[in-house]
Amino acid sequence: MSLGYHKQILPLVLMATLSLPLSAEINPFAVNDGNIPDASEYDGPLFRFNYQYPSRIQEPLEMPWREVLDGMPLSKANAYDYVLALKQFVEDPMRIFVTQPEVWNQHPQTGWYSMLWAGEDIPVTGWEGRDAIYGTYTGQIQAASVYADSGLTVDVRNHAAIYYNQTAAYALGRVWQACDPVMTHCSPSLMTGEAQFPEGSVIIKAAAATATPDEWPVLEGAAAWQIYRRPFNQQGTIHDQPPVVTNVRVAIFDIIVKDSVAAPDTGWVFSTLVYDRDALGKDAWDRMVPLGAMWGLDPDVNSALHPEQPLQQTYVNPEAPAYSTVTLGYGGRLSGPFDIAVKNDVYVDGEFVKSLRSSSCMSCHGTVSYLPNSDKMLTYFYPAKPPISSPLNMYTPGSDEWNAWFTNRWGDQVQTNEVGAIALDYSTFMEMVLMNYASQQQKQQNHLSAEAYEQFWEAWRLHIHAFRH
Repeated sequence: MSLGYHKQILPLVLMATLSLPLSAEINPFAVNDGNIPDASEYDGPLFRFNYQYPSRIQEPLEMPWREVLDGMPLSKANAYDYVLALKQFVEDPMRIFVTQPEVWNQHPQTGWYSMLWAGEDIPVTGWEGRDAIYGTYTGQIQAASVYADSGLTVDVRNHAAIYYNQTAAYALGRVWQACDPVMTHCSPSLMTGEAQFPEGSVIIKAAAATATPDEWPVLEGAAAWQIYRRPFNQQGTIHDQPPVVTNVRVAIFDIIVKDSVAAPDTGWVFSTLVYDRDALGKDAWDRMVPLGAMWGLDPDVNSALHPEQPLQQTYVNPEAPAYSTVTLGYGGRLSGPFDIAVKNDVYVDGEFVKSLRSSSCMSCHGTVSYLPNSDKMLTYFYPAKPPISSPLNMYTPGSDEWNAWFTNRWGDQVQTNEVGAIALDYSTFMEMVLMNYASQQQKQQNHLSAEAYEQFWEAWRLHIHAFRH
């Protein structure tokens, strides 16, 4: 991930194999961040961590959603049905996961897995770990003004849970094949394509909002979870306050699938369901409706120069609830609520711009990479000029530099020109946990003074902060 930050005095040594087994102060196998509510606050079942990744891909591979395609690439004409087919594929057990959290925490959860190096709070990288109750990760913060038209009256933060199906978890097993839960040795293997997800991989991400239905009427009747987190303000988590049991409501359900028939230009389809209180159905799962799908970046459509030109690789449901389309990305490319595709208070060509549609699902995820033995980070989430700062100084929309973020590529190709960079197949989560690993390996190798170590990771935290706000 390019963060445009480079100082020769900070040699970041990122080993990509098990040449130096890492037994870190941070436990890569940690279930949660270590903050457990007492029984007076919460006496239900807690999140359970499944990292017993499969060692082979199950045959025959089930991809029933492809029936919608009739052997052809995905199109705007059949994208709605394709998203519904994906929803049907994951419905058992994801309906339980969304609508019955206490049942889910006691459910076998067969065939669904979570990520190593993500459980503990790692302050140096800004990573806040998994919450103990439902295994969620702290997400983006948005001002009430973003959704004022739909009645939001408070600033809102999302907390997201992420799971991988058996096929996707096979790739996790290859990346973390050298890990030993007994000794807590856990270094990644990446040099021979381990981070490439197999065809048929399915990744789900459900995001729940901190606002109540009284504070944001669009959430009336939404599925409710309890999580254990510290409070927040517009600057981020308030670390000097204790965690509390917090009620959140599910607004987003992303389904990401590796399907080269549907998406021959990228290999991936990103789809998003959103909660619609007016939809029909027996429960909140039924009222999760398609916002849209994206299977490419429409590199032939320069939306800055030709805003009237229709996209061909993004579908947006015209019947999606209005709140969910406020945060669509550049030129209307897919981006769900909470994804911060619209950047506020930036500069373009020296001029201050209050609001700029700057990203999308795939342009963000397509930046990810990892460079062993490097002291710099590679490609930033947004088309911003280095050095990354606040406020961001963006490339001119529609320029060649800007368009580099909106180019189709397969997940084994990196956006950066850095020699030796390893592509991470559109997995921003993988990039984040690799940086968690790197922070601990760097500390163990003791190449840096304490001041230099903190200086490097302070820069990283700045970039992550910009991504989350």
